[in-house]
Amino acid sequence: MGEKIKYADRIAAAKRKWEESTPEYKEAFHAGIAKSAASFLLWWDTLKAIERTFKVNVMGIAREMRWKSAFEMGQRMAKNCKERGIKELYDAYPAQFEGVCEVEFFEFNDEVFHVWLHCCPVVQQLKDLGRTDEEVKEMAPLYCLGDQAIMAGFNPDFEVYAQPRLIMKGDPYCTYRVEYHCGKK
Repeated sequence: MGEKIKYADRIAAAKRKWEESTPEYKEAFHAGIAKSAASFLLWWDTLKAIERTFKVNVMGIAREMRWKSAFEMGQRMAKNCKERGIKELYDAYPAQFEGVCEVEFFEFNDEVFHVWLHCCPVVQQLKDLGRTDEEVKEMAPLYCLGDQAIMAGFNPDFEVYAQPRLIMKGDPYCTYRVEYHCGKK
């Protein structure tokens, strides 16, 4: 395996891009996160109402829908890229959170993307919308499934690991690990 952090230049460029962004851009970015959180809450509240009213568990269906929608988003992102490796995945998706999420890199090369995020801007948005820590914790598996599905959709040959730690569940960080075996299994 190659060096652990092969693409430090990309990380630095993403951080620089955030730092040099206008206040209006940063405000729009946070407004996008707020809109995403509000949309998710509308969906979540509808699911919970269906469960209460009809006494059925709809979360299995919700997981399938969340995965499918986010997987398709990852596929759309990939269409804008010549290559579909890990560095292109980073540029297309995680790089946009570089100035917001306090990212700690363990590996970032052609075969592995492994990071911890020490901050989640969605948690604060959900709390600003009146949700308790317990409610946020309950939402975490469904909400964060979207990240996994986007990465899997970007390149179906990626091995995208489930997230054992999520800030939304009360953990001190979120874990992300993607492996690309480049045809070697």
